[in-house]
Amino acid sequence: MEKSKETKKNVGIIGLGSVGKAVKHGMCFFYNCVGYDIVGNYKWENILNTSIVFICVSTPEGEGGRLDCSNVDSVLLCLSDSEYKGIVVIKSTIRIGFMEHASRIYPALRLVYMPEFLREKSSFTWFVNPDHLVISGNEADIEETLTYFYWVESAEILKIDHKSAEVGKLAHNAYIATKVSFTNEIEQICREHGAEPCHAMSVIWADRRVKSKEHLQPNLGPYEGKCVPKDTRELINSSMNTILLQAVENINQKLIDERLNLSPKEISLVSLRTEQEG
Repeated sequence: MEKSKETKKNVGIIGLGSVGKAVKHGMCFFYNCVGYDIVGNYKWENILNTSIVFICVSTPEGEGGRLDCSNVDSVLLCLSDSEYKGIVVIKSTIRIGFMEHASRIYPALRLVYMPEFLREKSSFTWFVNPDHLVISGNEADIEETLTYFYWVESAEILKIDHKSAEVGKLAHNAYIATKVSFTNEIEQICREHGAEPCHAMSVIWADRRVKSKEHLQPNLGPYEGKCVPKDTRELINSSMNTILLQAVENINQKLIDERLNLSPKEISLVSLRTEQEG
């Protein structure tokens, strides 16, 4: 990516949760950043004086196990009513088909989808040092958006269509869920046969085709956190062909239910994956 000649453009961030704070913190090194959130004293007028805005609002699990994108919709409506002319980059995780819906409802907005792949406890570090960037939208808007990331080095840039970006983001977290449930099931098999779970899993870690212990550590319990569970269920509930992912969810729920029967002392000995997954 070529370095932007205007190193002090005005950048807006809407939604100052864990993702929004990481985006604002990172972008502040290169641009004049203004934030906006419904909690706190922020001025909407400042957002309108920016050349690009990043939407980082929450999309909790909603009815039918699908992601509730009403917060994103509300922001887009405000930007549309304000006749915002800059690029609108949605970083919130969205339900499948949302970008098609948004492009139809808000044709005047320059919409780009650029999902974020952060671990909550390392959100700033991972934002400023990404290993890949996923982006979809109009080609000209994609290229202009990428100029704001001129400082990113050696990251793979994936320019794809909206639907593929939406599914890809959800599939990423569902894959994490799958690895965790796989590990937990192997752990249960080990307990049944008197095998040592970590020793058994070390056989997998050592293979050149895996070479990573990430999400394959036994004794850490079910996957939890803000993103992996709801994103996995969004995929499950968006299709009639999710046999594997439903099994992944069933294994995880079984472990959660079993934990409810533990004593407080036993619960304190269980190291949850919540912090790891964020």
